[in-house]
Amino acid sequence: MPFLKATSGIKWFYDCEGSGTPLIFIHGWGVDRRIWRQQVKFFSQSYQVLTVDLPGHGKSEWQKVSLAQMASDLKDIIKFLRLEHLTVIGSSLGGLFALKLYELSSQNIKKIIFVGFMPRFAKSEDYPYGLEVDQIRKLNRQMKTNYPSIINIFFRSLFTKEERESRRFRWLEKFRRSDEAPIREALVEYLDILEEEDLTEVLRNIRLPLQFINGREDYICNRQTVAFLKTLVPQARFDHFDHCGHFPFLSKPYEFNTVLEEFLMAA
Repeated sequence: MPFLKATSGIKWFYDCEGSGTPLIFIHGWGVDRRIWRQQVKFFSQSYQVLTVDLPGHGKSEWQKVSLAQMASDLKDIIKFLRLEHLTVIGSSLGGLFALKLYELSSQNIKKIIFVGFMPRFAKSEDYPYGLEVDQIRKLNRQMKTNYPSIINIFFRSLFTKEERESRRFRWLEKFRRSDEAPIREALVEYLDILEEEDLTEVLRNIRLPLQFINGREDYICNRQTVAFLKTLVPQARFDHFDHCGHFPFLSKPYEFNTVLEEFLMAA
């Protein structure tokens, strides 16, 4: 089985398929690497595709370490697999991992794609985007008293009504029922990271090709947030999907793969 015990002591689970230019897909909070299955199937025909279970998700172990240490662990996996000049695709929380990985290994990263992402997830007086801190803390409390059902409730909330009524969403829910729930302590710790982490200046100073892909109805990374991101990194490419929430790559995998491939193939 493809496990690697990294510097932190955490045993990470990963999959690596295909050959060619390397891509690494990093999932978000409360899901695991299998959320990228339609992207792996498509891109592994032309690229070397790496997916990982973040600590406490899927088959990866958990222990409490910093976001920087977990990003360093990812660097260990990339070094072990001898991947060079790679493109990083991060969904939501996975985008924070992408930025931290960039801080550690900027010379080895070619492009970054962010999906439903912002460099700071918690609102404040000087940052009117993202989630209210009270919302994050409420979810944190619910995790301690209503777990794991709160995960399914939160997952459903990330899709539009139209998405939830689709045949594809019914398949997704059936697929999720077969999943093992992530480790509760890990999810609680990640919520603290989402509340506290601010990588705005890291994103502002990146000089790599960047792409942002968003659902227009995403209430987390909403239209106002996207407008802010366009002022922060005006050189980036922005793609949107109508009638989509936080996971356009799940609801519209063919269309998502098409715009991602266009960006990958651009000079």
